[in-house]
Amino acid sequence: MPYSRRTVDYTGPYLRLLQERPKRPNRYGINLLQPTAAGALRILPPMGYIDQPANSFATKFVHMSWNKVRASFNAVTWNQEGRRCITGTQVGEFTQWEGRTFAFEHIIQAHEAPIRTARFLHNGEYMLSSDDAGIVKYWKRHLDSVKALQAHNESIRGICIAPSDLKFATASDDSTVKACHIWQIWDFKTAQLEATLRGHGGDVKACDWHPSKGVVASASKDNVIKLWDPRGGKDALATLQGHNATIMQARNIHIIAHSGKLVHWNMNGNWLLSASRDSLCKVYDARMLRELATFRGHVKDVTSAAWHPIHEDLFVSGSYDGSLCYWLVSHPNEPQASCIALSSTLLSWNHFRRSLRHFHMTYPVKL
Repeated sequence: MPYSRRTVDYTGPYLRLLQERPKRPNRYGINLLQPTAAGALRILPPMGYIDQPANSFATKFVHMSWNKVRASFNAVTWNQEGRRCITGTQVGEFTQWEGRTFAFEHIIQAHEAPIRTARFLHNGEYMLSSDDAGIVKYWKRHLDSVKALQAHNESIRGICIAPSDLKFATASDDSTVKACHIWQIWDFKTAQLEATLRGHGGDVKACDWHPSKGVVASASKDNVIKLWDPRGGKDALATLQGHNATIMQARNIHIIAHSGKLVHWNMNGNWLLSASRDSLCKVYDARMLRELATFRGHVKDVTSAAWHPIHEDLFVSGSYDGSLCYWLVSHPNEPQASCIALSSTLLSWNHFRRSLRHFHMTYPVKL
């Protein structure tokens, strides 16, 4: 009996969206998703249900893939087309996976030390990775090595990239003063150091660049988030408090494909998401420099969190015990959905929507 690998073809919903778009009076004029097996045949991608974030709760288990060399994954990222997934392991290897069949495609020994972060530039042409030895490496999208940079003396915990793709920042465990840990701003093209920012009282665990402005958020072991001017201001622009343990991640609603991020800007540029070892997620409003909401639902440490690339109000958080919780900022009292994933979690949203323009060329649709 021939072996057949399960395939998840996510191009169908996008083609149906292109076909139904001329029939809509506006972006909200859409048929509701029917709760039947037949309704799955007419399902649309998330951008087809722009005001229905509940349709993007990914709670159904699809597939498990095993790496050739059994080692923990410390980083995971999707390429900008959403067709390939790249994972970085504890033994310094990159593994490339096919996004539809979950098949192993390629493996290389990328670093000599454990890989900690991996990030694609916004244009999708290059990728940056870092390891426990403080080395940052440049890669082409097909995993061809370009250059290596000794950025820090100790482990680099986070990399964030400017919206222009001309600068990037690194967050590390190393320090020049005993109680003052640092992170740095680099020029991508020349790989030259432009600024070193000091101010945290502990290891800097994560950083994230504002999606449109010159503001960078950093999260540290000292339980605070700091906002910085990446042009080299000596002092932080603001300090956000509220967590009682190490902040593992901070992010804006900016769409990224990165694992284990602890601070993350939202795509609207106003909200900052943080995940911490105190089992809490928090959303801050950067305009008021205040906490907007606290999200309680995990039992163990929250190790990663990520905003949804389409639905501004939706984010997912992952815990050390392998649980996933889906949250809406407008409903912070309890998770809207939850499931058990693995023993611990790294999160990365697929960026398949970025390749939607490909369908206009490959599958012409009369609009």
